[in-house]
Amino acid sequence: MNKTLGAHEVLDLHDILSDCINGLNTMQLYRPYAKDPQLQSMMNNHMQMMTMEYNNLVQTAHQLGGSEAMPARGQKHLTQGGMQMTQSGMQMNQNFQPMYGLRQPPTQTPNTSYEQVDDSDVAGFMLSCHKHSASMKMKATLEMANPVLRQMMQTGANRTADMAYECFQYANQKGYYQMPTLKDQTMNTYLDAYGTATQMGNQMPQQYM
Repeated sequence: MNKTLGAHEVLDLHDILSDCINGLNTMQLYRPYAKDPQLQSMMNNHMQMMTMEYNNLVQTAHQLGGSEAMPARGQKHLTQGGMQMTQSGMQMNQNFQPMYGLRQPPTQTPNTSYEQVDDSDVAGFMLSCHKHSASMKMKATLEMANPVLRQMMQTGANRTADMAYECFQYANQKGYYQMPTLKDQTMNTYLDAYGTATQMGNQMPQQYM
């Protein structure tokens, strides 16, 4: 296998690895402030997955895509009682129904002391961390020429997006992440403005015939 990587691949991989370290370090800072057992368990699982992914990327980076690198594995999903269990142990609620609308959301202000950090802050950080990381990994996927790195980035982006959605489910159920809605007339006006397109690509343009 060709072990030469392009400059942009090395730079993107460097950015992803640095982001992994920053994410894990910050998770460790927030971990003591998580009081809800459900949040604690989710956080522990996410940190384990993030560590495994980081080590896998480091191993591949050291070998420059060598054949001995651990292959990126896709997520296997098993559905049990409406809870979708991934191979890594993350739970995704297949029956989850987002709660729409505002339910007297509290005024949001920055904490004035670390002693004010609570479960809502921890969940909010986790969601932001995963959303940012998933976006970085998907962008890097589109820049990777090495097929091993490309697959690892794509798998990592999807896995991180699942972690972000699990955080959203938790925050939404707890009322930490509320979603405002539009009036039905406004929503329908926006959505009804689009119509279906005629199937394209079946006929060659006249100038090419």
